[in-house]
Amino acid sequence: MARDKLVCFSPTGEKLAHSGLDGILRIWNTVSGVLEHEYQPAEHLTATTSCIRYSPHTPKKNNKGQKNEDTNKNSLIAMGTLAGTIILYSPEKREVIATLEHGPTNAVLDIAWGGPKKLFSLGEDNIVVEWDIVSGKKILASPVSGGTSLCYIDKKTLVVGHRSLEVVSLLKNESRVKVKKKFTGHMSLITQLLSVCPEEGSPRYFLSSSEDDRYFYAWDLQKEDSEPVGSFMVNDTILSVAAGEMKESTVLMAAVTSRGVLVLFRQHLNGNVKRQAVKSIGKLKITAKSKSKPSTIPIVSAFFCNDSTSHITIAYGSSSVLKFERLSVEEILAQKEIVREDPNKTSVTETSLIKTVTPKVTKKATIVSHYTSLSQSENKRKLGDEDGAAALPMEERLNTLVLDTPTVQGEIPKADNLTQLLLQGLHSKDKRLLSGVFDRRDQNLINNTVRRLPVQAVVPLIEHLQTLVMGKGHKHFGYVTWIRAVLYYHMSHLSTVPNRMELMRPFFSASASKLSTLIQVMQLHARLDLMLNHVATRHQEEKQAEIEPDAMLVYRDDSSDDDDNMLDNVLGVSESEDQWDEMSDYGEVNGHSDADSDMEADDTVSAVKRKLEEEQVVLDSDSEEEDDSEESEDENEIEVDDSDDD
Repeated sequence: MARDKLVCFSPTGEKLAHSGLDGILRIWNTVSGVLEHEYQPAEHLTATTSCIRYSPHTPKKNNKGQKNEDTNKNSLIAMGTLAGTIILYSPEKREVIATLEHGPTNAVLDIAWGGPKKLFSLGEDNIVVEWDIVSGKKILASPVSGGTSLCYIDKKTLVVGHRSLEVVSLLKNESRVKVKKKFTGHMSLITQLLSVCPEEGSPRYFLSSSEDDRYFYAWDLQKEDSEPVGSFMVNDTILSVAAGEMKESTVLMAAVTSRGVLVLFRQHLNGNVKRQAVKSIGKLKITAKSKSKPSTIPIVSAFFCNDSTSHITIAYGSSSVLKFERLSVEEILAQKEIVREDPNKTSVTETSLIKTVTPKVTKKATIVSHYTSLSQSENKRKLGDEDGAAALPMEERLNTLVLDTPTVQGEIPKADNLTQLLLQGLHSKDKRLLSGVFDRRDQNLINNTVRRLPVQAVVPLIEHLQTLVMGKGHKHFGYVTWIRAVLYYHMSHLSTVPNRMELMRPFFSASASKLSTLIQVMQLHARLDLMLNHVATRHQEEKQAEIEPDAMLVYRDDSSDDDDNMLDNVLGVSESEDQWDEMSDYGEVNGHSDADSDMEADDTVSAVKRKLEEEQVVLDSDSEEEDDSEESEDENEIEVDDSDDD
């Protein structure tokens, strides 16, 4: 549900209605700043309020022709719920006038009054219903293509917004609606549609804003094209938009941002021919009066009084405590920041000092603080009074009062304490407190915390997790653990929530966007891993080469191999294993043992050596004879030559 749909001013701006997360409707008097009364529907636990709207009034003219400003006397507040019901509540009578049933299981997304006795509702089932308040019956019920917001233009025209905008005509004779025109709309879901009231006649222009959008747009119903006639740049997420009456074709507009700042615009809607983004003419920021670091008081809503001096009523503070101030537009232009008292800060009254009584602590006592426990074995106590009681030293007393004392290493915080912190953070919307809770990574602690949550806090928890997952910046993996725990322990309750599809859609979109790039990322990871391994291998080889350099000279002796070959040739056997096995088997068959074989082998070797020596002697003698024969032949040749000469 959008927060801007839970705050609305009365037609004159004298009253403000606000429905908080606790389901309580609070009625404030903007003139006196007093909370007049509170109303809590009996169905607030099963039928959470989704939107509220004050009914308009047609001011009656007195005898002088002037309008009677007392129009709040018979005003009604229509409250749409997620259970598909519409509660009509009278603030003056402080009672429920009627309860209308839009749909049994479909939430009411938006409400628009068409007059004091006519009401339109838009449900999650994409059906627009026109109601007769007097009889409580449906006049018309027709489906539309889709919508989250509704705006009443005149008796025959409505504007329905989802992401695109559709202008529909009411065909009461046929009990249906017909689309007259379409506008481009926004990229995200539209949260608010607001018509700009002219001085005379039916509205011609209307405004639209959406979630997570930093612009709001103005549209012309009489233009033929589907583009806006004005786009207004806010530079922050918009919570709500307010507009004054159009005077001399000029309108004042104000946007309240998520940071609690009011942004003011003034524009002639027919004068923006180039359709450029319109910049603001002023900004208003309220700062709390404090001696320490100044803090911002958020502005909740704004209302244009439409008087001669162009005043604007501003509501600021929190949902439980609001304050109001009426300022002129000129003051906002001249002064961008004002200092006010914080509404949530209560005055501290002076109290008289009383005597502090120190309790007597015996030796067997165990002192337990909020975070750590101190036992007698861990802390020494000093003996105090005459009765033998032990008094704790001052240093240890102060340590027990320190809230920032770290927990003992290995000690797991209790889940019930974390559950209380989570509930307090969701109720007060304290970002610092919630951040401390969601930073926990222990799976068992997260499961126990989520399991102990009441069902009323499940939807606010999911909405806060949506902002964490879809917001900009670093995405913490622990958020996924929290979402998984919520779905596991509270799936039965979530299945009964009417807007469960809207709650889960951001998580589905985020996971789908991550899965779309998973294959490319895995391929890139594999390639980078391959490249890094290749580079590491090359570096390792280079280091190994530096440690073990190449040899400059390698010598190999082949003489032993030649001797072995010669021996084999002489013996006529080889050194193969098969032949050695055969020889060994042959010896065993003939009755020879291994020792005999060894002796025979030695004898054989000796014989071979003797034979080689003999052959060597023969070879040497042969070589000497050849040398003698050659010398004799040379002498004979010399003699023949001498004879020839003679």
